Amino acid sequence: MFVMQRAHKCGWVICLILLLPVEMPAWAHHSFVGYDRTKTLAADQATLKEFLWGAPHSAAVFMIQNPDGTQTQIRLTSASPPQFSKEGFKPTDFKAGDKMDITWYPAKSGKSGGMLASLKLPDGRTFKDTEFFPAAVDNDKQAGAEVPK
Repeated sequence: MFVMQRAHKCGWVICLILLLPVEMPAWAHHSFVGYDRTKTLAADQATLKEFLWGAPHSAAVFMIQNPDGTQTQIRLTSASPPQFSKEGFKPTDFKAGDKMDITWYPAKSGKSGGMLASLKLPDGRTFKDTEFFPAAVDNDKQAGAEVPK
């Protein structure tokens, strides 16, 4: 009897281990409901402080100039590495200290930062988060909001 109980428990453990890789993508992805997609904010010549090329989403930290001359640090969640690659970007394209024009959907919480909508690199190339935009375009059209171009 003891051997049967032990084998039964081991069977469940093995099943869970085998199913874990299938479940991980679902755990890794998250919703964008924390961002206000009815408006965008923009900053010209934001200074890239750090770019985190990672899954499931990359992230960037920028220093932006406030109207009063002070600087604010903002963190923006952005597309996944495959999306950047699909649009021709590499991790080495994002260098600390570079000045970029950026737009983003602000956080609904009111904290600084949000979800990257687009950025323009110093060499003139532009990235638009098309990974996020398809859903945003449909939702924003229904809400009557303007979607950044």
